[in-house]
Amino acid sequence: MNPSSSKPEPTFEQAMERLEEIVSAMEGDRTPLEEMLVGYEEGMNLLHLCRQRIDSARKRVELITLQAERKASLTPFDPGENTPEAPEEKPKLATSPSRRRKADAEETNDDDIRLF
Repeated sequence: MNPSSSKPEPTFEQAMERLEEIVSAMEGDRTPLEEMLVGYEEGMNLLHLCRQRIDSARKRVELITLQAERKASLTPFDPGENTPEAPEEKPKLATSPSRRRKADAEETNDDDIRLF
């Protein structure tokens, strides 16, 4: 909240929308100088607010990323450690490519070995 007023600060999206309104008004041909100065001052305050929100969001993303990197760590592989071994595959008979396609299409159980 802004200490100089009791009005709550706008959200980032509201501030950006108001900035666009100010820029549009300033680009017009008929804006009096005094209104342009008031709009410029308001725009600079909104710009400062938006930059603060972006910096805060960036720091938050960096913190979340850092925390995630600490949790996800790789451990080096040590073949001497007791690690669960992959189950051994059963040997398959060598077949020609055409017979292999036919056998693959007909295969319903991995435990069966088919010759033809």
